[in-house]
Amino acid sequence: MSAHPVGGVRQTVDVTTMTPEHAREFWKALMDNASALIADAHVLLKAGSFGRSRSLTVLAQEELGKALWIYDTFATAWNTAAVEPHKVDRLAKHGRDHVQKYLEAFVFGDELAAFWGDYSSLDHRQEGESLEDAWKRRRGEAEAAARDANVAKQRGFYVDRDNSGLISSPTDVATGTNEEDLQVAAQVVEMLLIRDHSRLKLDADTDYDSTHTQQFRLLPISHPDDWAAASEDFRSGGERRPDGETDS
Repeated sequence: MSAHPVGGVRQTVDVTTMTPEHAREFWKALMDNASALIADAHVLLKAGSFGRSRSLTVLAQEELGKALWIYDTFATAWNTAAVEPHKVDRLAKHGRDHVQKYLEAFVFGDELAAFWGDYSSLDHRQEGESLEDAWKRRRGEAEAAARDANVAKQRGFYVDRDNSGLISSPTDVATGTNEEDLQVAAQVVEMLLIRDHSRLKLDADTDYDSTHTQQFRLLPISHPDDWAAASEDFRSGGERRPDGETDS
């Protein structure tokens, strides 16, 4: 919700209700920002700014979380060029909640291995564990990861001082698993972009709406070995989309 003064009177505007057209515009802006944050995080990682690199990686996943809420609400409407507005309930409820936004992206990331054909990862059960118990445990793990990510994001931006007087700075953050975390984040953002490409090609009655720029931007990070092996012509121009198809 947002408040705007009109004639001296503050009026509340519901910014979480939008037409499919406006939702598509918003979704593409979120995905563009997520991919750009990933690219910026990669630059900072290579420069040894590990704390800020991690912070931008988390921010990219938060943007992806919002994009997922919009996508789930409007994907069907986008297929048919519908015009009726819809409220994005989870955006209305959790739009200011950093942990919930990251959590949405983290849970979506559970589909990554299966997306590329490894279905063994779909069963998260431990020995003797029921499906319900496995789901509850995995949910708890995801929530803990989201809280930890929010703390890591703050550490990468701010100097702080704890109760004992110990001062922490973003420059104190070690590389840790930053490179692996960034690659996974890039692949998860890429997964939604490719899913949208497939929807447009297979299910939509509307014109193709390319996300080539965002997909191409991610390639050096999401698939570094393939990127390194690609021709210079491809890397300099990206004549074909990362999924291997042209825009036609």
